[in-house]
Amino acid sequence: MSIQSNSSLLSQARVLVVGSDPGVCSDLIRILTPQIAELIQATDGETGLERWSKFSPDVVIATQVLPDFDPFGMSEKIRALDPDALIMIVSAAASNDFLHRVIELGIDAHLLLPLDCSQLLDMLARCLRDRQRVLDLKMASMVFEVVNEGILITDDQARILAVNPAFSLLTGYRPDEVVGQRTSLLSSGLHPPEFYRTMWETLLTHGRWSGEITNRRKDGVLYDQWLSIAAVDGEIGVPQRFVGLVSDITERKREEERMRRLAHFDSLTGLPNRVLFLDRLQRSIARARRYRHKLAVLYLDLDHFKLINDNWGHAAGDEVLRVSSSRMLQALRMSDTVSRRGGDEFVLILEQGDAPERMDIICQKLLDEISKEIPYGNTTLKIDASIGVAIYPDDAEDTDELLVAADLALYEAKAAGKGCFRFFHPWETLRSHGRRDMERALREGLTDWRYTLRYLPEVSLKTGRAEYVEALLRFQHPEFGLLDAGRFLEIAEEIGIMPELGRKALAQAAGELNNMNGDLGLVIDLSAKQLSAPDAVGHLLATLAAAGVPTRRITFECSEAALTGNERAVKTLLGLADSGCKFSLDDFGAGYCSFSLLSQLPMSSIKIDRSFTCEITVNPQMRELVAALVAFAQRLGVRAVAEGVETPEQLEMLRQIGCDAVQGYVFGRPLSFDEWRVCALAIDGDFGIVSG
Repeated sequence: MSIQSNSSLLSQARVLVVGSDPGVCSDLIRILTPQIAELIQATDGETGLERWSKFSPDVVIATQVLPDFDPFGMSEKIRALDPDALIMIVSAAASNDFLHRVIELGIDAHLLLPLDCSQLLDMLARCLRDRQRVLDLKMASMVFEVVNEGILITDDQARILAVNPAFSLLTGYRPDEVVGQRTSLLSSGLHPPEFYRTMWETLLTHGRWSGEITNRRKDGVLYDQWLSIAAVDGEIGVPQRFVGLVSDITERKREEERMRRLAHFDSLTGLPNRVLFLDRLQRSIARARRYRHKLAVLYLDLDHFKLINDNWGHAAGDEVLRVSSSRMLQALRMSDTVSRRGGDEFVLILEQGDAPERMDIICQKLLDEISKEIPYGNTTLKIDASIGVAIYPDDAEDTDELLVAADLALYEAKAAGKGCFRFFHPWETLRSHGRRDMERALREGLTDWRYTLRYLPEVSLKTGRAEYVEALLRFQHPEFGLLDAGRFLEIAEEIGIMPELGRKALAQAAGELNNMNGDLGLVIDLSAKQLSAPDAVGHLLATLAAAGVPTRRITFECSEAALTGNERAVKTLLGLADSGCKFSLDDFGAGYCSFSLLSQLPMSSIKIDRSFTCEITVNPQMRELVAALVAFAQRLGVRAVAEGVETPEQLEMLRQIGCDAVQGYVFGRPLSFDEWRVCALAIDGDFGIVSG
């Protein structure tokens, strides 16, 4: 150890010097005082023992010069009180008997006079270091014996060298049963060889490993443990020993599993609860969207369940719930989900595109299974059920809308007399809840603005970038949830709120457009009544001006049907075109095409109806028709935009045909403004589509 290290060690030491010779003691004091923290002095053995007990010095230096002081008597008493006490002796001579006493009492160091300053300080530092090692070993040994975690020490061949009492308590093995054995004695057999290879590679590379492992106790019972292993280097830096710390985590894992089940499973039936169900439904929708499958959500309610509780008690009701749950599980596939929503309500997820006729069979099978008699004591119980069915993506595209649709279908099943199932039919459901209620909700929503917008991009097949976004109107119904335009726009038109609704929606879209990419165009749908409204041009342009949006970024869109025989609507479009706005003809080719009308319209693009797009990969004639429509648009000098593109195959075929742009769910669902901003920030508007 360096001189600097010695100095640091000595500077903290407290030394007791005991001796009757003034000259030797004076030399010791002179040498030690500048180097140590504290020096204590005594002139005889009795005083030395007293001061040792009082001040607890780190080192005792006893001198043997004058015959009136025997250092061995005091040393023997100190050793009896503290076997680890550090004692040094300085003497003028060293006979054989004297040295024998030094060895017998385990004196830590012996120095001969005259004193050599360097030798004294080096010897003192060495003794202090040795004493610290002894104390550290004793502390480690004490920890080894009393710690609650199991400890095992192995060599580099995985042979067990030592274990502590906690290890024996944990595993059931006594030390003599495992010492000398390999650690494979403890193996559960559940982990593959790769697991242990990885463990040893990590240990040898990084010097430590920790992780969860399953081992076997002496009685054969498997248990989970947390094992931390550290390598102890040998003299040449190669691990010679490995120390493992073992904690039994079986109970902790059981408690974690219990808490997990409490958080995610119904305690009575063992079925997923509301929280886990919603997570599974979101995952199922994501899979269905990715693989373009259909998905059914079934809302199932036990009919007259309250009578079971009232007549037979809650224990009988619990038995009905348990048996009904089990029968539902038996009637479905392993991949389906049955969840208890609460009370006597259940929600089911059936994945992978069962056809409607297949859903009829499944629903009837569920009803038949549930209606079977349930043994209870000396009697039997009987229960029926009603089911409401909603299909993704036909009826809705997100979790909330699907659940609302299935719940409304269940309402229809209950209204039909119970014990049956019904599929969701939006218009029938709306009528069943009253046309006036819907009208009132739409009007109130206009006052407190329950309407919102979703954006669907038009992506150029030449640049692969979103050049336009179409604003799609949605309504947040207080009961039915988020409705798309097809489920409320007709009523809004009939009750005369479309002009005001259209202006407000345009104002919101224009304001949000200001926070989008500066080159992005906005497409807004206009209805026949909006186009026919008095001073429609003035109102629409004033809305754009108030938002500070240049007219060149706006494309108004409507169908040919909205313009046929409607001169005012055509004049409105011409007025908007004169102001710099563009115009797109929607659903082109799906209805009656008036070439004389087309020649009057200030079109910048036409949209090829989704009914054509969806068949181009399977119907050669439809592919040729779409190609003709694209060529027709290009002859007119306008963009051809294909709607309803849902697959990469359709996308590639449209690119080969020469279509200018595409729009559809192949790029994802319509996004809210906040979602669009995140998406645009992540991809910078680039959808990775380039021409060949």
